[in-house]
Amino acid sequence: MARLDINPPVDFFRLFARRGLLAATVVFGTYNPSGYSYYHWVTQGESFTTVQFFVGVFLFTSLVALARMAFLSLGYFGVTALSLMVIMALIGGVGLGFFVFDDIHVTIYFLLFWISFILGTGTGWSFLQKRIAGERDILRTPP
Repeated sequence: MARLDINPPVDFFRLFARRGLLAATVVFGTYNPSGYSYYHWVTQGESFTTVQFFVGVFLFTSLVALARMAFLSLGYFGVTALSLMVIMALIGGVGLGFFVFDDIHVTIYFLLFWISFILGTGTGWSFLQKRIAGERDILRTPP
């Protein structure tokens, strides 16, 4: 039987806030419609520099690492559940009049927010599950 006192106490609100902020920084740093992103920096410059290359590699590896951690933590069921939550939030928000997708910028910000929410939740979920279950390792084996 696993002992619950082995796991140190974790402030889950702060954990999810930090993970969500990290995911939002990486996602919105890669692309956002405001014009201040890696995509705009590369496409509006005269030449492609080594600094742009290394920042691109860093952002790409960060996105892959966050997506991989989120998928390993949540699994197929969790990713499906969070995706359904995004779709329900979209349908509910449009039905209640909170969102009007006439402007493409609002749609892009909405999608980027939910992508960063899924990545942030996925990366912090294993800590919550570890604390609840008392297990030592929660991550599932990759497919």
